[in-house]
Amino acid sequence: MIKRLISGVVMLCILFPLVLIDNTVCRTLYSILVIFLSTVGCYEYMKAASDKMPRLKKFKYVLPVLAGLIGVLTCNATNLSNGGDHSAQLYPLLLYLLSVVGINIAMLFVKDSDAQDVQTCSFCLLYTGLMLGYAFSIRYLEPFNINKLGIEINGVNAFLYVYLVVLITDTFAYLFGIKFGKRKLCPSISPKKSVEGAIAGLVGGAVIGTVGAFLFGMISFEGNIVLRVIVMLLFSALLSMIVQLGDLVESKLKRSFDVKDFGNIMPGHGGILDRFDSLIFSGLVYYIIVMIMEVIILG
Repeated sequence: MIKRLISGVVMLCILFPLVLIDNTVCRTLYSILVIFLSTVGCYEYMKAASDKMPRLKKFKYVLPVLAGLIGVLTCNATNLSNGGDHSAQLYPLLLYLLSVVGINIAMLFVKDSDAQDVQTCSFCLLYTGLMLGYAFSIRYLEPFNINKLGIEINGVNAFLYVYLVVLITDTFAYLFGIKFGKRKLCPSISPKKSVEGAIAGLVGGAVIGTVGAFLFGMISFEGNIVLRVIVMLLFSALLSMIVQLGDLVESKLKRSFDVKDFGNIMPGHGGILDRFDSLIFSGLVYYIIVMIMEVIILG
């Protein structure tokens, strides 16, 4: 528990200054961090896969490089502060598609390879490259207002809000699950998770996420407060559900590879994927929802 707390504090001390401080140095370091997370996360995934499927061993050294490039391209495509344009968002998608084509061709020369190998490698790049990149790209969301609801979204408050929902959901689910958990949530996937813990995580994430939305300036205190609270409660509850689903997906992946953790780079947490699995899924969903809202409202 102490190791988990210390490594968590160290991680926050590295991440939060890069999110809160908006200058060239911090943006560059943030990009380097995304490259690191995508690269290491991809290596963790492919190592677990190649341990079970030895024919994929060579791919665990090649795919992390591609994942790092896809991750940082995805993240930086959202950063339009330096004269960028929306067409840049095509680049990571094109690189991913070209990588998938390359994987298919490479598998022709791998003895005894099959469709599962292609799917494993393709999903690894999707998960650790595109999905992780989009999750961390919420840091660069342009200011966006929904005047009728008094909602103001920008990169910093968006990242802080999503991270708060993830942190509270995971913490409440873990603590309440240990103390009050009796009914198993998905025993075949994650025996330690309980229905009671999941409910506590959902309620905690929704309530404290809503409070955080007001504190971070996403929601105005003026006007119809009741309506805004209801909207944010529902939205935070949705994100909290995605957080827990992302955690279950990660558990399912680890069980399919017969590993307890994907890595051990973060004592008490495991690997990069073990620590950021919930953020990857919830951050991606948040990003997609905001993009859809911009298209609908701004045309």
